[in-house]
Parts: sequence; structure tokens; C-alpha cells
Amino acid sequence: MSDQRVCITLKRDNSGAPILHADAVFPQNGPFELQLPTWRPGRYELGQFAQYILRMEGLTDEGVWKSLQKTDLHRWQMEADMSRVRWSFQADMLNAGSTCIEPGLLYVNPVNCILYQPDNVGWGYDLILADIPEDWTLASALPRTNMTLHARDMQHLMDAPFMVAESLWHAQYEAGGVDFHIWAYGKNTPNQAQFIADHQRFSASQIAHFKSFPAAFYHFLYLFPERETRHGVEHEDSTVITLGPSSKCLTQEGYDELIGIASHELYHAWNVKRIRPAEWTPYDFSQACPSPLGYVAEGVTTYMGDLFLYESGCIDLNGWCRKMEQLLMRHVNNPGRLNMSVAASSYDTWLDGYKLGAPGRKGSIYVEGAVLAFLCDVRIMQQTNGEASLQTAMQLLWEQFGKDRIGLTAADYWSVLNEVAGGQDALNDLREKHADGCDDTWEALVSSMEWQGLQLTQSQEDGGVIRVQLVPKVA
Repeated sequence: MSDQRVCITLKRDNSGAPILHADAVFPQNGPFELQLPTWRPGRYELGQFAQYILRMEGLTDEGVWKSLQKTDLHRWQMEADMSRVRWSFQADMLNAGSTCIEPGLLYVNPVNCILYQPDNVGWGYDLILADIPEDWTLASALPRTNMTLHARDMQHLMDAPFMVAESLWHAQYEAGGVDFHIWAYGKNTPNQAQFIADHQRFSASQIAHFKSFPAAFYHFLYLFPERETRHGVEHEDSTVITLGPSSKCLTQEGYDELIGIASHELYHAWNVKRIRPAEWTPYDFSQACPSPLGYVAEGVTTYMGDLFLYESGCIDLNGWCRKMEQLLMRHVNNPGRLNMSVAASSYDTWLDGYKLGAPGRKGSIYVEGAVLAFLCDVRIMQQTNGEASLQTAMQLLWEQFGKDRIGLTAADYWSVLNEVAGGQDALNDLREKHADGCDDTWEALVSSMEWQGLQLTQSQEDGGVIRVQLVPKVA
């Protein structure tokens, strides 16, 4: 950790209002600028977090708190000789990427609400949770001393959420030599024995296929509030997953959703957190960072997350077919996939976010990206007589790019896929037609499913909605 450290004290508002107060002392005096991140890892759009800042003040030499002037929408100017600043953040939004205060809970995603000094991103951070009762439970991948959390630098802090609550369920398991933790907040939690067993299955399977894990530990942070939410966000050594109201996790549908999200987010520990597009290496939180590789970041992860549920025995073939049906329903019913390529749609998440936007304009990096990942997977298996797959390529990308955090380009990605498939141009048509182009995928999907012993059909209902069915072929 850096010898120079920023010390930040966090407190909840005395009135019980969902407001988080921060008081920070920086290791050097001003003048310098302070930056609030404009976006967060796992969400490739501008988050505009400064809209939740209620005040921003610096302490003068005379001991007077003075409002700081903005130099940008998300930047403030610290005056000469100022080293202490305080601010307040509206914390009433609860999803997997937010910061939220509820009775009995403080959940903080630092990238929403913590300032950093852009010219000194190597400074360490100490976060003091000043008003948390001693008997509350703290869950985070960050190292801690009592109720003080420590981050080695700005990047570490911004990618390490934490929650502290009056009551948390906690479980531990081991997979592939890695220590895993499950933390859960809420009135209801899933069947604990099954939940732990399924986590252990897909964790062990993913680690076995990648042949190593990026860290010695990993934390699953679950929030089951009494409000509507369904969300998951990946982080360096942890993930946050929300599902609410909490009674949903007691249903089979809700449980299946949770396990699917969890497998997806764990796969991100390799793909995106380490195997990362060059535009996000390292993260630049001060501005939009568009990349055409969202279909690798989220599409490959979506496909692989579900596939590893099947590979590890968490779901059977029928369960995988149902998941693929849901995915393909979203795919074929979105005309935007035929208007804008998934690479261009990846780039444009930074323009209009994750909304559908103008009807028929663009595709989904999750859906279209997963469809493309499936087609690539089958092509590699066909070219190698089943000796290699897309996961073979991902393991190679982990070795060549992820371990040393070398930024990935589209040329790098497709080169490795072609190499694994045994030819320089083995997958070039898939890239041209379905990554950089907008060709319809249906015929390729039908033939690829058939090669795997599955029958894919579609039918149109009243109102124009296309239904998809995927079933094993009858022998």
C-alpha cells in the first residue's frame, strides 16, 4: 500500500435520512482538483453520479468550511493550503451498483460517491465507518481493521464495494484452492445448503477450465431487500447481486435467476476484470470510454455463465435449453440487431445507455454477444473435432492478456479464436457477418444447434411476437 494515504470518515445522517456524509483528509495541500467518477465498472454508460452530491466543502486555513467551485461537471477545485474536504451524498437507490442506506443496512459502492485526486491515483485509502455499531457485520473484499477498510490505491477502492448490516448470513466454501465467501442481507435467503453446493459446483468448474484463479479469495455479496430489484455487478475480487422483494429468492424461478447471475458474475473475475478491452485498461473514470468489445465483455460472459451451470451439474440439458430459448426470444424479437452490429452497439452503450432507445436502432451486447459466442463455440468445436472450444480460447486469452492485464483489441481476440480453431481465417466470416455486420443469424443458429443434437424452431404468435423452441432431437 502507498505511504501516502487519503483518510475518509463515513457517517450516516443523524436524522435517519438516506444521506451519507464523507469527511476526507488528503496527504497534500491544494491547489488541486478532485474528481468524482463519471461511471462505474460493470456498467458501460455515464452514471452522472455528481447529481447525487448535496454539498461539497473544503476547510480553509482559518478553519472555515467553504463551498468548492466546480471545474467540470464531476470535478471540484481544492484551494491553496486546503487538504480537508467534506461532502454529502444522497443514498436512497438500491441496485447492485448503487450506494444505499436503509434501517439496519449501509451499502456503499465507492465509485458512486468517493472522490480521488487524478494526478495521484496511487495514493492509498482508509475508509473509517465511524457510526456503525460494534455488533454489526461487515462484508467486503477489502482488508480491514475493525471498522476501517483499506485500499492499496484508487483503482482498488473504486472496484471494492462493501455492506455492513445489523444481520448478515455468512457461509464459506473452497473450490480450486480458493476461499469463497457468501454474504446475504435480507428478511429471506435461499435454501442455504443448496445455495452453497451450487456455488461450489460452478466455481470449481470455472476454475478447472481456466486452470487458475486471479485471487486467493472471492466474495459474493447478496442483497435481498423488500423493494423490486434484480441486478448483478462484477468487481475485482467480489460481486454484488440484488433480488427483491426477498421472497423471490424462495421461489424456483428466483433461485434459478440468482444462480445464473452468480455464475455470470464469477466468470467476470477472468473476463473483464482481467481479460479487458484496451479502452478500459486501466479504468479512466473521468470520461466515457467506449469500446467495440462489449460483445466479448458481456456476450461471452452471458453465454459462458449459463454453460457452466450445465457443465457443473447445477442445471440439466433441459434447463440449459430453457435459458437459451429465453435468450433467443430476446434476440429474434429485436429488429435492432439487423440495423446496427453488436460491435457498434457495444460502442454506443456510452451514448444512450442500456435503454432500448430508438425502436429498432441497436442490439444488446448481452444477447447478441451471447448468440455470437455460441456460434463461435460451435465453429471451434467443429474445426477441431471437439478437441477445443471457445473456452479453450478464453483460457488462452487469460494466459496471454489477463494475467498481465494487457489491454485486448478486437484483432487480438479474433486472432486467438482463429488460432484455437486451427486456421488464420476459421472464424472470419462470423466476425464479418455477426460482430461487425448485421447479417441474420437464424440459419447459422439452426445448423449449429443441429450439430449439437438439438432442434431449434420458431413460430409467430398473434401480435407478431416470435416464439422459439429448443429441444433435443429425437433419435
